[in-house]
Amino acid sequence: MSQLKKGESIAEVEQIIQHAVGDLSESNKAASLELLQSALDEVSPLDCSTAEWNACRYARMYLSSQMAEAV
Repeated sequence: MSQLKKGESIAEVEQIIQHAVGDLSESNKAASLELLQSALDEVSPLDCSTAEWNACRYARMYLSSQMAEAV
């Protein structure tokens, strides 16, 4: 989560997520994406800077698209 908050661009956020789950099997990848999605859902914009919140917001959108593709 701390790495995602430090993502400075959309491409960097995508790379962080892909690197985190890239070597996992499909079932482990899906479980990890769901865990990350849950953790991101709990992030409050009040606890983040604007840049951190934007990175988390984009990560949630990206994860949603990746999970939809996996189904």
